[in-house]
Amino acid sequence: MLAIAHLGKGGGVALQAFQLFQDLRRTIDVELVCLDAPGPHRHLTQEPGVVVAGPLVFPKGIRTLSQALRSTRRRGDVFHALDPYYAFPATYLARVFPRIVSLGTDPGLEIAMRYGPMAGGLTRAGMVPFLSQSVVVTNSKALADRFRAYRPRVIWNGLDLRKFERLPTKEEARRLRGLPMDRTLLTYVGKVIPEKRLEWILEVLRLLPRTEAVIVGGYTEEHYGDRYYRELLATFADVAARARFIGEVPWDHVPSYLAASDVFVYPSPWEGSPNAVIEAMAAGLPSVVSDIDAHREIIEHGRTGFLAESPASMARQIDALAGDPRLQREIGSRARAFVFERFSAAAAAQAHLELYRSLASE
Repeated sequence: MLAIAHLGKGGGVALQAFQLFQDLRRTIDVELVCLDAPGPHRHLTQEPGVVVAGPLVFPKGIRTLSQALRSTRRRGDVFHALDPYYAFPATYLARVFPRIVSLGTDPGLEIAMRYGPMAGGLTRAGMVPFLSQSVVVTNSKALADRFRAYRPRVIWNGLDLRKFERLPTKEEARRLRGLPMDRTLLTYVGKVIPEKRLEWILEVLRLLPRTEAVIVGGYTEEHYGDRYYRELLATFADVAARARFIGEVPWDHVPSYLAASDVFVYPSPWEGSPNAVIEAMAAGLPSVVSDIDAHREIIEHGRTGFLAESPASMARQIDALAGDPRLQREIGSRARAFVFERFSAAAAAQAHLELYRSLASE
């Protein structure tokens, strides 16, 4: 039994959960219990085995999800919560066991970055009951280190690598997505929120005048709307015309945006294990990302991508790649090989399956 807040809105956690659900159902009986939310991925809730408990409304949705889990308690052997804000408290209130909780981020840090350190501290404190009575799984060693008190197990994210086996050429992808042929194109995939530090990308555009950025991801966020997006446009009005904010797109459109790009950029100051970077590497795209622990786990500087400590550093590395197509191909090829070796969806599903069986047999 898997529990997640929503599918419709998308996002790394939701789509990763759905990928795991799809792979597990080939081997075991599994249900994905979620809440309903509008968005480009809402059709996923129509898949067999997906149970929609009710609307995504905070905080009422926690109790709605909890009631749905409680009603399925007798037919579930293992309960797996994959979302920290709804599914963690819902499984706790439902008193379902054995229980696994997966962390793809540090919720306390994430809340602190949005609402301040006091809110972050309260979030951390509130998570103690969920984590202390559960088996904890993280998707990176960096995240495991932050939660070492709970002795977490590390299971890497899994990708459906088939989506990256046959990609359009750069020219075909640019025609498909209406992107210019005569510019160096940077691509970012992810939410347009302060925690992702998109200011770096706009600073890079100031430093590289023949470069454009394609920003794929929603820029209207619950609780603070599109304020951050509007602030970016106002602060960087001089380069805003070279930043294409595409918005949220269907899951299967992302590979073509990656194929159209010259360099993938990801300036986030904190991550667990970012799906977006792993997908860019799977597409054979050279990546220039912020120099943080999670990125160091998946990128070897100068071999499978580049780590940047500032916008100026990011711009220098992008400029070097843009002027050297051979280097682009070499970095992209090594990155792709690394991801295909480590991050398959089948391997992630097998690791989870072994964990489920060990808990169910206790």
